[in-house]
Amino acid sequence: MKKRLKTTSRLAAASLALALAVPAVSASAQSEASPSGHPAAHSVQTAASATAPASSVVPLRDFSEAAGAVVQWKEADRAAIVIRGQVRIIAKIGEAAITANEKTIALDKPIQLVNEKTVVPLEALNEALGIKADWNAQTNTIVAAKDDYPLIASAFVAALNGGRFADARGYLNSSLQTLMPEPFLTQYWSGIAQLFGQLGPQLAASTSTSSVHHNATVSYATSAGAPFELTARFDPNGGIDDLFISPGTTNNGYAKPAYDDSVKYSEKEVKIGDGPLALPGTLTMPAGKGPFPAIVLVHGSGPNDRDESVGAVKTFRDLAVGLAAQGIAVLRYEKVTREHPIKSQRLVVPFTAQEETVDDAVRAIDLLKATEGIDPARIYAAGHSQSGMLMPRILDAGKDKGIAGAVVMAGPSRPLEDLLVEQMKYQLEFLKKAGQPTNAAEQQIAVYEQQVKLLKDPQYSMDNPPKGFLLGNPAWWLDIRNLYAGDAAANQKVPMLIMQGGNDAQVFPDNLDGWKKSLSARTDIQYKLYPKVNHTLVEFDGESTGAEYAIPANVPEYIISDIAKWIKSNG
Repeated sequence: MKKRLKTTSRLAAASLALALAVPAVSASAQSEASPSGHPAAHSVQTAASATAPASSVVPLRDFSEAAGAVVQWKEADRAAIVIRGQVRIIAKIGEAAITANEKTIALDKPIQLVNEKTVVPLEALNEALGIKADWNAQTNTIVAAKDDYPLIASAFVAALNGGRFADARGYLNSSLQTLMPEPFLTQYWSGIAQLFGQLGPQLAASTSTSSVHHNATVSYATSAGAPFELTARFDPNGGIDDLFISPGTTNNGYAKPAYDDSVKYSEKEVKIGDGPLALPGTLTMPAGKGPFPAIVLVHGSGPNDRDESVGAVKTFRDLAVGLAAQGIAVLRYEKVTREHPIKSQRLVVPFTAQEETVDDAVRAIDLLKATEGIDPARIYAAGHSQSGMLMPRILDAGKDKGIAGAVVMAGPSRPLEDLLVEQMKYQLEFLKKAGQPTNAAEQQIAVYEQQVKLLKDPQYSMDNPPKGFLLGNPAWWLDIRNLYAGDAAANQKVPMLIMQGGNDAQVFPDNLDGWKKSLSARTDIQYKLYPKVNHTLVEFDGESTGAEYAIPANVPEYIISDIAKWIKSNG
């Protein structure tokens, strides 16, 4: 997980690959979409679906709210206050101007009430909001260009927040509409409301583009205090193809490492796989003439981005630029649970670690083998944390791919469900040392111990999952229960480099001993222990709790050099 949590819950959450907290819905579940594919109430139409000429004046509240703004009425001043992102607009009845922050926008005539609605010129309100949209007075909808992704995302959230779920669902493309019938969408938003409370003003809106999606990210103040941030992922036709809810703040103060020399590498956007669950990625190529050895970076638990961002640390970005500077190409990519949070777990049933991690790692290897400038005989896989534990599975799944070697970085050597309880008990000791209350943590540990006992009960299987299981998708957990990764690798023939931080509060250092014990008969394994290194593969002088992830830090160059030397020694 990429959320900065406190004490026990933070590190426990970090080890989980959480399923979407919404009810399971069959991939065949369907609900009728609006004929146009767009909402019928005051929201957004795309320009292609508009059926009436644009109006020169618009109802200020309807237009602004459809654009994602919050509108307040000050009766004493006879004024409407519109807040959207950093923009604050004041429109007073009887005045021939509106103000947007410190800017005054003159109007041809005074603002007036028409049918009890404040009406203002469309052009002036567009200028004030910083958007470009028309208004269909017949349907009471904004008419937006299909590529105005922030506006459509804002309107989508506004519809959800206003309880207009049929309208909101109209923004989804046909594929996502099939997976999110209106009752599903209603409960989906209800779960979000329980976490964040009522949404307040929009704080920001931004866009980005990858090899798979156009993205619009909108964030809002909330009554719960923590901001709410949603990324809508759009298909080429302007329909929402998936939704990602940020679990917390990322990219918070990250600083590039000293060894990041852009002269020594180049980067390009790539796509891993095809079809509805294709993933965007970044290929970092060394400068000069290849062919180069290459390595695929495979994420730990949670909905990771391609940089494996957490707090102020970007572990995978550091590894990519550092290894490329030493002549090794690196492929990293968005995890399927981040790029396709809803589709990945609705299109594929059951959704297990195979679909979450293993399959995409093999597809990434396929991409490298077909890439010009890459030596197909020197392709490696590196797994961090959860995917380090799953590396033997990745090697089995890619056994016909000619994988030259594998790197395990902070990979658990004992079952993840057991490690989860260990993490919580570790954090409990910190509470005791700090003299803080421990009752809630102790109760949580008791619940998790009971759930792990339930998970390990041999009467349960993928075909007969336990009822009332509380740790997320039971199929995911049943797929990996009692997994000792070293035992799974004991008879494999692919050389491995196993690396572990001595200051790791999530995968404890003695996991390295577990790997050594299981692989004692093999002679093609190297082991590295780094005393000061924590779970994100950066140094920390104090005792790690995970709180230090908020401090800008980089993967030490000696770790990168160890990986590079090992790869070159195998080639």
